[in-house]
Amino acid sequence: MLRSALLGFLLRQSMTGYDLATAIRASIHFVWPAQLSQIYRTLSQLEDSGLVVSEVEPQQSRPDRRVYTITDAGRAAFDSWLSELVTELDPVRVPFMVRFFFAGSRPLEDTVTQLRVMRDLHVKDRERLAFELPDHIAAAAALPGGSELDPLVWDSVRRAGEMMAQTWVDWIDETIERLQNAGRE
Repeated sequence: MLRSALLGFLLRQSMTGYDLATAIRASIHFVWPAQLSQIYRTLSQLEDSGLVVSEVEPQQSRPDRRVYTITDAGRAAFDSWLSELVTELDPVRVPFMVRFFFAGSRPLEDTVTQLRVMRDLHVKDRERLAFELPDHIAAAAALPGGSELDPLVWDSVRRAGEMMAQTWVDWIDETIERLQNAGRE
């Protein structure tokens, strides 16, 4: 998935690995996070496969930059991936839920505290998606080479993230209430 995402970003413009990491953090991070080391490793694989090429740009008083550009083969590979019909749900891995599944053996206060920490994280994520990402979307949409539907599609993905974060907040609030009611009985 990271391979295809990187190709998609490079369709818009040539970028460094750091630029790609920044673009991911400002857009799809909530559904597909990637570490800088993963990005560089994947870029190297893409280059070995002939899907991207890189060029070193010398800089004064800073390390040289390696800028990646998608090739025609990369465009074709991305288009092929994008045109594949998704016919199955992807499994969702949520490490917190595995931990929570076994939390019944912990003191109620500890479990509620953990839920409140998770709630705060989801509230912050929801706010970031609601208030920071629209500006990133607008800036990215202003770049040349995109579709006129890009801003709408990108905002729809952002909105899905915002709604998922709110669903988590709602579930946590409900679960805390249920746990506290069970603790009173």
